[in-house]
Amino acid sequence: MKLHHTGFVIKNIDTWEINMVYEKKIADIYDPVQNARLALYSNYSDTMIELIQPHNERAFTWNSLMKYGNHFNHFCYEIDDYSDLNTIVSKMRMIKVLGPVPALLFDMREVVFYFTKNSQIVEFLINKIQSDFKRE
Repeated sequence: MKLHHTGFVIKNIDTWEINMVYEKKIADIYDPVQNARLALYSNYSDTMIELIQPHNERAFTWNSLMKYGNHFNHFCYEIDDYSDLNTIVSKMRMIKVLGPVPALLFDMREVVFYFTKNSQIVEFLINKIQSDFKRE
């Protein structure tokens, strides 16, 4: 498991990225599953930065934007498979919030979102799906 990216919910990607420190923009898409514009940036390291611009009140992150304004939203960890995910979630006693859902920004790999006991959002990006493991 490794840190893949940090996610920020923001009102406007174009305005935000002008003052953001990053190496280069990797992707900029509209994701109909999340009902949001998503942009991904390299970060002078092996981790990335994701900006999430909710489209409207049907977006998963809309209420968060309305409540907190532009803000850090989550860490995303890349994980090998659902067996590893189930072990971590069970050990940390996390609560599933959403998923698995296909991540358009990450070549349709599945992602799953959880809350920690500290009310922190954690996203897991699954490297491979193995049918013999419990997807929960």
